[in-house]
Amino acid sequence: MKSTRMRKTQRKLVSNKKKSGMNAFDMKLNSFLTRLFKLDERLSQDFSLCATPDSRLGYLRPLMKLLEISCHGIPWLLGTVIIFVCVHKPEDVEILVNLFFVLIFDLICVGLVKILVRRERPAINKMDMFATVSIDLFSFPSGHTTRAAMLAWFFTDKIFTSYISSYAVVVWAIAVACSRVLLGRHHVSDVAAGFLMGLLEYYVYLKMWVPREMCLEWLEPYFGHVHL
Repeated sequence: MKSTRMRKTQRKLVSNKKKSGMNAFDMKLNSFLTRLFKLDERLSQDFSLCATPDSRLGYLRPLMKLLEISCHGIPWLLGTVIIFVCVHKPEDVEILVNLFFVLIFDLICVGLVKILVRRERPAINKMDMFATVSIDLFSFPSGHTTRAAMLAWFFTDKIFTSYISSYAVVVWAIAVACSRVLLGRHHVSDVAAGFLMGLLEYYVYLKMWVPREMCLEWLEPYFGHVHL
């Protein structure tokens, strides 16, 4: 009987040690995440230099908004469709079909993450963005940044052949990403995660790339007399 009680007591002690160890780890993890979250909030606040016309760099706000529009989803989708109607070469059809699909893929990925995370935008943000929908109320990740990073890789990989053009589109993508924080639209972590997510999106899409023959086969009933 005594040995049985001793074994039970030892098991309880071991169990209590494990629980206390786990609780200590959870407390440290929560403390670390809280400090990280506060740092993100503080940096986002400090770098929102164009959030309003009265901000420290408020005179640059029109330029930041121009960068914002330059990476908006609607102009990119409409522009892709318009250019597609005008092209005649099979290789152009392949590029434009895949550009359209990767833009849609980006919208789906960003929308799903925004719905799951549901992080609010910075308090300093002024909701005067061009053509927004309800999901744009959420901040994580930055959709403009995912699109900019994805498009930069797309263009340098599939379209541009000169270093100057490649560098230019990369600089544009970085400028778009920076403008999201400067305008107070997003937290720093939203933009950092968005840039990585955009690169990952393109990497994944490359596995699903629609080859030229399939693009022409799909479009033959409609545009065969133009493109072939």
